[in-house]
Amino acid sequence: MKLDQLIPLSKDRLFIWLKTLSNQLSKGTVIIDFHDSNLSIVHANEEFLQLTNYSIEQLIGQNFSIFNGHRTDTETANEFIYHIQNGVSRKFTILNYTLGGSTFWNNITIHPIRDENQKIQYIFLTCEDYTENELNKMLSKLEHEVYEAIDADDDLQFILTLITKKIENHYIRDVYCTIHLFDEQLKAQTIGSNTLPIEIINELELIKVTPNMGFNESAIYLKDIKLTQQQRQSFYNFQLNDVCGTWSKPILTPQYDLLGMLTLFHQEDNELKQADINYLNRLALLIQLAIKYAKQKNELRRLAFYDVETTLPNTHYFKTTLFDWIDEGKKGFVAILHAREYNKIIDLYGRKAGADLLKQIADRLDQLNTPGKEFVARFSNSIIMAKINNYTNLLNYLPVLKQLITEPYLINGEKNYITLKIGVTFFDKQSTIDQCIHKADIALSTSRKVNGTYAAVFEENSNQKLAEEMKIFNHLSCGILNEEFQVHLQPKVNIETLEIEGFEGLSRWNSKVLGNVSPAKFIPIAEQSGKIKEIDLLNFKFVLTWLQNRINDNKKVLPIALNVSPDHFYDPKFIENIVNVFSQFEVPAKYIKFEVTESIELDDLTKAKEILNTLNTMGIESSIDDFGVGYSSLSYLPQLPFSELKIDRSFINEITEPGMHAVVQTIIQLANNINMRVIAEGIETEEQLKLLQQLGCPAGQGYYFYKPMPIEEAEKLLDIEQKR
Repeated sequence: MKLDQLIPLSKDRLFIWLKTLSNQLSKGTVIIDFHDSNLSIVHANEEFLQLTNYSIEQLIGQNFSIFNGHRTDTETANEFIYHIQNGVSRKFTILNYTLGGSTFWNNITIHPIRDENQKIQYIFLTCEDYTENELNKMLSKLEHEVYEAIDADDDLQFILTLITKKIENHYIRDVYCTIHLFDEQLKAQTIGSNTLPIEIINELELIKVTPNMGFNESAIYLKDIKLTQQQRQSFYNFQLNDVCGTWSKPILTPQYDLLGMLTLFHQEDNELKQADINYLNRLALLIQLAIKYAKQKNELRRLAFYDVETTLPNTHYFKTTLFDWIDEGKKGFVAILHAREYNKIIDLYGRKAGADLLKQIADRLDQLNTPGKEFVARFSNSIIMAKINNYTNLLNYLPVLKQLITEPYLINGEKNYITLKIGVTFFDKQSTIDQCIHKADIALSTSRKVNGTYAAVFEENSNQKLAEEMKIFNHLSCGILNEEFQVHLQPKVNIETLEIEGFEGLSRWNSKVLGNVSPAKFIPIAEQSGKIKEIDLLNFKFVLTWLQNRINDNKKVLPIALNVSPDHFYDPKFIENIVNVFSQFEVPAKYIKFEVTESIELDDLTKAKEILNTLNTMGIESSIDDFGVGYSSLSYLPQLPFSELKIDRSFINEITEPGMHAVVQTIIQLANNINMRVIAEGIETEEQLKLLQQLGCPAGQGYYFYKPMPIEEAEKLLDIEQKR
């Protein structure tokens, strides 16, 4: 049903029409006066009154927040009110309360209603009881999390406790939850409990467990609880609310034997409803399947995925894991590590000694604790590992492997030194498992031809991408040494006057060997290799030189913003580097601005604030770049002394869409509220420009105005403006 449209009626006649419509609908409906400062309810139909147990007299003049309670999510409720206040259509599912205190999930749709003058006069809400839908959704999510925990090899008690935690956190009633598993004598062997301590559980008189409970799979046992003074004191000591009753649902095996008991402890007197019964039945089935699956999984995993001699994952497990990583689009490398002395150790001490050696190599690999997820397994008479890592970091990782041989290996009580032969190949989403292992084997053969411990990387001429990236990496240092990096400038434009008010400096590399290298290619490699810091400083020096020349020639000068990588920003010598370069010039600090991505605030808020304040003291302002595409917390933003916020181009590209238009408007309002100037990136059309002008965005940049240009073109542009 779409109601957020123009209704050609006056406000009074519009209200009569809405009331008639409301009373005819089978859903619960509410009418709110949009212009009332309290956003008061002016009408609710009979279906809504039955849903909430309120009378119409009790609701007229009330704000919709009357249906909120202590379990209602405050953020969602506030967002709901915000959309009503601003007359924005949207659906919400909120935990609401009836007059008697019962909870239900309310699926609400907001419909702004406009009169003949296109002004919003009323908010029309349609409401449905979504309790069962939400409980089913929660169960589906819980089922997924439980099986994830099983796949992660978490123990059974952890899994049971996870289930009780999710029930307590997401059930519509205030409950504590326990799960008991019984042995053949019906004694509790495992107890899952998120909140209730074992001491309290043992004090409470629960449903008496009997073998006959398995005869009725649909049974739910209700029991009232009257706490003794001692029990109340125990609850108080643990800062728990008192309980007044339990619902207990037997957990049965497929053969109807009693496996365990799921118990919900109620903090309030609650009526058992059909939705609760359905929920408990599904929970019991989920727990039964989880227990069965966990036990089977553990045994099957042991038999299918682990090597008996070393207890390490076997080749099958390795292939399964690598397949998953490749399927997920992960990138990294596969390495086979072979001890050249393996056969000699077997000859000296027997095959068990060979297995011991492999296990010790695997243990040392694990102790290296290097960045990137890795998986280590036995591979015949070698160790095979896969590691999620980028190509450049491999160059740093291979020398670390030498730590595996610095200390001797203890075999049969004897110290034995070894040499390692290592074959390495890369994998990405185009790779196959057999290809990876085969290429690593070929590389291993190459390494065997070299004396001592050696790692060989598989080379493939047809792998152009890898070859290109390695070529860029190999020439980066030379490019930095020869100062082959330059800065292109893209003007920032005042959106009202269309005058240039500054520039953004963008790094460019014209290699003597490779030619022009795209920033999209060399910047990620520079970041991964740690060379980005040197490039940042070259760019800074390049810009300062240009500014100094224009100042000396009495030419027009405008501020230039330079990007700073997060790694460089947090480098202990960042400020020192900036000061050292700055001291070589006589350029006022007001002509330099640093742009950092929003992710910097998540790394170390205190450190970021300290660095930004130091820059401010020097007279250098800072801008937060690409705002909205990272994972920043809005609560952090006001704490950091940025002077400027740049809206990412992805938002501007879709600003003509109503939803994205509202997002951009919100960002501009947010920036204004915390005294930050806004710049819109990626303006490419006149329509985008006009929308930004209407929203009060002060400045922008993009191809609609100017493309990034060499320094010579920027020079001419400024000279022309200076003559005007």
